[in-house]
Amino acid sequence: MSLINTLKDFLGISSEAVANSDGFISSADSDGINFYLPQEDFKALNSGVGEPRALLQLALFKMLEEQGSADPMANGYSVPSPVIAALKDDEANVLMLPDFFNGAFEARIQSKTTDSAFTVDIYPRLTERVPLKVKGPLLYIGSEQYRLTFEQLLAIQALNHHQDLSASERGEAENLRLVARLQLAKRSGMQLELAQFDSLAVRIPEKIGITATRLADGSLELCPAVGAGISPDDLGSRWHQLEKASDEGVLRVKDQIVLLEPEKLQAVNEVLSRQRIPASQVADFIKTPSAFIDAALVDLDLGFSLRVEGIGELQHIDFGNPDASRQDWFALGDKPMPAEIIRRLVDTPEELQSLQKKIEQAQQLGATQLQFAGENIDISNSGQVAALVTELNEKFSTPQEPQSTPEESLEQDEETVTSTVILKEADERVATLKQKLANAKNTSVDWQNCARQPFDHQREGVDWMARLISAASADNPEDFYRVQGGLLADDMGLGKTYMALVAAQHYLQGRKSAGKTEKPILVVAPLSLLENWEDEVSKTFNSIPFRDIVVLQSGRDLKQYRIQGAERESQQLQSLADSDAASVKDAIRYALKVGPSAGPARLDMDRRLVLTTYQTLRDYQFSLCVIDWGMVIFDEAQNLKNINTLQTRAAKGLKADVKILATGTPVENSLADYWCLVDTAQPGLLGDWPQFRDSWIKPILNAVEEERDEVRVQIGTDLRNAVGDYMLRRTKEERLTGLPVKTIISGLPQSQPGIQQMPALARTMTGAQLQAYDAAIEHYRTVRTETDTRGVALAVLSQLRGISLHPELSNIDQLLLSVRSADDARQQMMLSAKLQVLLGILDDIRSKNEKIILFMITKNLQRAVKLWLDKIYGLNISVINGDTKAVQTKSEELSRKQLITQFEAQPGFNILIMSPVAAGVGLTVIGANHVVHLERHWNPAKEAQASDRVYRIGQKKPVSIYLPAALHPEHDAFDVHLDRLLQGKLMLKDAVVTTEGVAESAMAKALGL
Repeated sequence: MSLINTLKDFLGISSEAVANSDGFISSADSDGINFYLPQEDFKALNSGVGEPRALLQLALFKMLEEQGSADPMANGYSVPSPVIAALKDDEANVLMLPDFFNGAFEARIQSKTTDSAFTVDIYPRLTERVPLKVKGPLLYIGSEQYRLTFEQLLAIQALNHHQDLSASERGEAENLRLVARLQLAKRSGMQLELAQFDSLAVRIPEKIGITATRLADGSLELCPAVGAGISPDDLGSRWHQLEKASDEGVLRVKDQIVLLEPEKLQAVNEVLSRQRIPASQVADFIKTPSAFIDAALVDLDLGFSLRVEGIGELQHIDFGNPDASRQDWFALGDKPMPAEIIRRLVDTPEELQSLQKKIEQAQQLGATQLQFAGENIDISNSGQVAALVTELNEKFSTPQEPQSTPEESLEQDEETVTSTVILKEADERVATLKQKLANAKNTSVDWQNCARQPFDHQREGVDWMARLISAASADNPEDFYRVQGGLLADDMGLGKTYMALVAAQHYLQGRKSAGKTEKPILVVAPLSLLENWEDEVSKTFNSIPFRDIVVLQSGRDLKQYRIQGAERESQQLQSLADSDAASVKDAIRYALKVGPSAGPARLDMDRRLVLTTYQTLRDYQFSLCVIDWGMVIFDEAQNLKNINTLQTRAAKGLKADVKILATGTPVENSLADYWCLVDTAQPGLLGDWPQFRDSWIKPILNAVEEERDEVRVQIGTDLRNAVGDYMLRRTKEERLTGLPVKTIISGLPQSQPGIQQMPALARTMTGAQLQAYDAAIEHYRTVRTETDTRGVALAVLSQLRGISLHPELSNIDQLLLSVRSADDARQQMMLSAKLQVLLGILDDIRSKNEKIILFMITKNLQRAVKLWLDKIYGLNISVINGDTKAVQTKSEELSRKQLITQFEAQPGFNILIMSPVAAGVGLTVIGANHVVHLERHWNPAKEAQASDRVYRIGQKKPVSIYLPAALHPEHDAFDVHLDRLLQGKLMLKDAVVTTEGVAESAMAKALGL
């Protein structure tokens, strides 16, 4: 039965009544579809009063709005065409949208792409040719109406754009751009015949990389890499085709046409203008490519492909590789190792992930050989390589985070990595460095200018940084192994920003008292936190101690400090290719206004606070590394965990009296993360990478499985002791002042301290839920002897997880259509044992007039719980479920902040639904003091991070964290096994260890699957 017929039966009304009142009215335009209601109906709907379909639609619209995929109107929502095309079938059905058009199309192409008369028309392939009629995301064929797929929409939009161009605008580039987009639509799944362009491919490169040929004299000849398997030899004879190109370029190479967009043409010209790297500068080029090539134009993160003249095979090389100074990477004349060696080189899932990324990069650059773990590997047979990767994926088969990630194979020769040009690899100087810090004078911090008095742990944190500043100031500035900085690794929400700002003021005061220059302060942070740093300055001080604040970011102050008309820094050595090192150093020009020659317009003014992002640091590393900074503060410093990224190497190259790395997660995936952070803050403390690997990682990998956890704990404890006072870490479990009491309450027995058991939070499944749970297990027992057991086990595992939440979760939208009252909503929630517990918790919180956050991952469940609770409690609950991105856009951040502000502003009882994945950087919800983990994250660290949204400085009320569970009457249920496995995961305060998530294989084994 269709949803519409189901709704008719439930409501007992006619088809005409359903059509007029069951949901939003919709109308398509060129941009998408508008959904609207009469103003009064829309207002009532937002108060929870309205028809079931309309309420369900409203919930969907609000989710789309939170994701930036729908725009609110006065009485409805506007949903753009691409979003309509991307909707899942159940979402489209809720919105009463037509089915997809699954037929084929054919193109009629007239004239040549070089001709302004070039046109393309598309027709549905029917018995007779019917003109294409489209409005927004909808296709009309006769009296029938269809929804366009995303691929079809891509093709139609490209066609419409081209048809809107005047004849004078239809140059070769625009014509080829149309063909490329039509081919992309076809490759993506659209059934489309393109006549002659079915055999002639048009490519538009997304990135421009580099291939390099090693010449007989040891120099390198660079060539732009455009992808699509086009070799340097094929391109070399065709660059003349670009000589007359001004804004865009077209290359004809065999059976392909390459269209270069303006910025990609710039990138190609950037490489062509710097084609020869003298032998004397090759090592410098490998280690610091941005000194030669503009990283803003050419994608240097891809690495590059290298070949020896006359051999022809391309080998992939990483830029900035610590091993780059070795010359054996030039030994390309030797036969590469067969691809099967991958089995021996890859020991962990993270190594496999790293290898996969390198393979993708190498193949994008056309390389047939790859360097990995000290070996040169033949990857020319892409099918064989893909099969090996699949084999290893199946071997590991779990999403768990590994204990360690040695960047090199354990079979590698134990030779010491030699020094690089920018970074002098640190030798182990643990004893010396610890003694220097122990001998540092304690200096008194002046708090009089602080608008907010510190909590005890914050005073301790500032005193710790003051001692680092004192030790660094007393040390020889020319000594590479001087005291340079430390790791502020407090839990999230303890005020690391506040402490760092007060420490910066203390540094400036000390310089002034000593009659020394008050050097500028640099803060590097994710884009989404720059505004927070600006706000914190005004909140922290009565009188701002800085000359001014510069936000070095596009759209803010970057333009003011960039030299107009000057060459970018990566182009600075183009005219100095054959100069010796001394003259090159004297002739360097910078893209930013730095140094005395810039006068009063210089960026590096004394006492200035400069706020910038990791991306800007990478792009302007030459200018920023030449500045003599006083303090450099890295916020969310886990962005520097990978030594092979350009931003990490730029961070290591910054010149500063003191570096403070602030992060609540010093170890995210592996101990390699921790080494990289400590090595950035204090070179020499943990030695170089081979030393660290041998001392701290090999013992874990070499331990037998039964003893590995014990070894990890011991290694982690020893590692924490080795770093000593160069890291300060406090956790909220230490009952720090300024934080209220936090109580974690579980429905299940607990083996670890700090979690209270409340049996009422666990309830036994009955009725339909118990039947569905038992049926899933019985199905597994029936089929496990007939098919791939592992595949069936994982499918059943997913079923049990869903059933434990609600027995109708897979068909929840149809169930929701019958909700007309609060009683209906309660009745549907009572089908789930865990939701019964949730209702009891919520009723109690409502009686206290307090606020609560419900964490759940599954979007269907989020939508259902919102609708049920809106009905029951008369609320309009917001849902925040957008996945946190590495760098969030301002619109996304404002959207979430706005939803949180609305949630906190409502007096008394209120509910917010969140995904633990969305509980990312900078998200604070101290208006709530209760948290329910309705659907638990399988990584305990992620679950703790989600709880920390409410448990942080500024929270005034006691915080309660609830862990409800569904039980089975005869044996341990899914929730019991998951809780037991989560308890067994390492969450240690005084050891540096990774926190693993629960693996699917472990859960399947625990459940006997």
